Amino acid sequence: MIRPPTPADLPAIRRLWLENRHSFLNCGLEDLPDLLGKAGAVVGILPGEDSGVWGFVAFDAPAPNAVPGSLPDGGLRAALIGRHLPPGASAEQLIAQAVASLQAAGQPFHLTALTGDSWLERLLVGQGFAIADHLCFYLHTRRSLPTRRSLPTATDAVRLRPLGQDDLPVLQELDRVAFPPLWRMSDAELLELVFSSRIQAAEVDGRLAGYMALSLHTAPDRHDENQAQLIRMAVYPILQGQGIGRQLLIESIAHAHANDCYRILLNTPESNPAAQRLYESIHFRRHGARMPVFVYAWNGEV
Repeated sequence: MIRPPTPADLPAIRRLWLENRHSFLNCGLEDLPDLLGKAGAVVGILPGEDSGVWGFVAFDAPAPNAVPGSLPDGGLRAALIGRHLPPGASAEQLIAQAVASLQAAGQPFHLTALTGDSWLERLLVGQGFAIADHLCFYLHTRRSLPTRRSLPTATDAVRLRPLGQDDLPVLQELDRVAFPPLWRMSDAELLELVFSSRIQAAEVDGRLAGYMALSLHTAPDRHDENQAQLIRMAVYPILQGQGIGRQLLIESIAHAHANDCYRILLNTPESNPAAQRLYESIHFRRHGARMPVFVYAWNGEV
């Protein structure tokens, strides 16, 4: 039987994650309760008196998006498939039922899933997901900084300052023009970004020209485990090529170093070679395998 999960299923879902090798979780275990009982989440129940859970799939319910020309989007948060499935049950049924629960609202949407797990890739393709792009991962470990001599003189007019919640409307506008639909953040995601990371804004003539979001992960007693994540960078297309992105990068790297973070990670779409050239020019190097980005689009028609 496949049905929406309830809070009573939470212990069994957690055991499934801990005991199973076919597990994908794009959130923390502490986030699982928020997924239960919502559209886009389903659980497979074993038959019998001591019924347990053989599978769990959860997508974020697509949130309304004010971006013109964009569909509301949701992402795959969890896919946990047990080692032993009851007769007639399949992992494909779980994903199909989760998607169908979102379709029941009758509103168009698209779903994304980022995974390099071959078992999950096969399930997604079998349910109509297709690869739309790949993510490339980069690592910076140099302890020396690029110097300002490498910046164009045009950046002398750029002023960097912290960006806060009051700047959210201009941040939303910049994000919408700087990224294609697949990579745009919803207003809710941008708000979370403001609260969860350090954001530096680049201004030209008093107007927002670009921004960089940085997150630090430090261990007080284990400095060798410190690392920083460059989460997001955007520059208005009309101002790209003037060194604004490079200046934001150098400032963020300097801030990471000042906090004893010399291992700096980022990712960027494979479809953005200009960004890759910029990162590589500041001694970021490819790190690990690229990851496919799967997309499922539904236009609201049955």
